[in-house]
Amino acid sequence: MGSLKGLIVLCLLDLCVQSIQGDVKPAAIAKIIQYFADNVQPQTDKGQPSQYAFAITVPNAQCTSEQSDIQTVFSKKEAEYVKSVISKGDTCILCSQSGLELGIVIATRPNRITKEHSEHILLYPLGNSPMDKLLAKADQNSCIVFYSYNSPCVKKCIKSEDNILDGLSNWKNIRKDAMNVFVFEKIWPKDARKKDMAENLMKIHDQVPLYRCNNTNGMECRNCVEKNTRNVIPFCLSV
Repeated sequence: MGSLKGLIVLCLLDLCVQSIQGDVKPAAIAKIIQYFADNVQPQTDKGQPSQYAFAITVPNAQCTSEQSDIQTVFSKKEAEYVKSVISKGDTCILCSQSGLELGIVIATRPNRITKEHSEHILLYPLGNSPMDKLLAKADQNSCIVFYSYNSPCVKKCIKSEDNILDGLSNWKNIRKDAMNVFVFEKIWPKDARKKDMAENLMKIHDQVPLYRCNNTNGMECRNCVEKNTRNVIPFCLSV
């Protein structure tokens, strides 16, 4: 009888965890991504959006409620500071002028000298990465949103020795029961015609729930994988 009760409790806990993960609202994520697009997104010399990546820890409500306002934990002044740091080619680690435990940001652009991708810079080295430092500040009641302007490229971010999958696994293992979201916006041009694009996106989703945001007609975000399937939706595959 005792073991049966324990099993029931474990099942209930598992259902609670699934419920927490399922509570993420794409429209709430869209508000966060739009805010960063308006206030942090770096530009090329021609004034076009350029590749960068960031992660932020926010209260769960920021990821589950469309009424939440990210400025309550990450002000425009802080956004301007992060933009100034990464626009100079530096990595912003635990950037928060407010001193709060929430609204803390890590962000970077690709390293032009070493050619290291921005996602990799934030996730490595394992155990002492900017992401590890962010994870140490986040409790299990927070939501972590990791964003890359371009989708992680297949050749280097997924299939090479410098892939980001171990970094994502490290994140997942530290926050198994918490709310985690990986978001990308544009599809890396060289990957756009790859027949196995869906398979490679699933490798990311297997570690952290994967979303795509598209700003063609106002910021719109969607979960890339249909519930209870391994089907990547067309929204996350089309250029």
